[in-house]
Amino acid sequence: MKEIKVRCLSDEAFRKYGVYQKLTADAEMKNRVIPCGDVYPDLLTLDFGKTTLPTVSCCHVYKQDRMVVDFLEYHKYTCEGLVPLDDDVIIYVGVPEMGELRIENLEGFYVPKHTFVKLNPMIVHGGQYPVNEPEAHLICMLPGRTFQNDMVYLRIEEEDKKGVLII
Repeated sequence: MKEIKVRCLSDEAFRKYGVYQKLTADAEMKNRVIPCGDVYPDLLTLDFGKTTLPTVSCCHVYKQDRMVVDFLEYHKYTCEGLVPLDDDVIIYVGVPEMGELRIENLEGFYVPKHTFVKLNPMIVHGGQYPVNEPEAHLICMLPGRTFQNDMVYLRIEEEDKKGVLII
């Protein structure tokens, strides 16, 4: 298995994949937008295209003995939004190589709970892994039916071709 080192989120390291915003960092949010009292509007924009309405889904993920990467996906035409609600999580992201999904192109990131992560179109990603708790819930924002109409994916069966995230 290929080891994928997990890094902390930083603007510089994550910029090529998307953007993120800690949703409980009031001072930081005040500096990014024109606040309306205690409301911080338009922190991030998500391009969901014009074909279907935005949806909110919930991902329920479980802590594993090893954070094995055996599933990769990307969306050609839409971004994706993720917010871990009740635990910090580990995610992995990368770019396809001429449309091909490859473990070698992945990086792992530590995402604190309550941090909104926007993944740009064509960013390879997959499951999430709780850090401290046995399970975690994440809000996932995508256009409706994305898994049916805008998903390129690969399930990796061979052990030596899988990846493992290392904190």
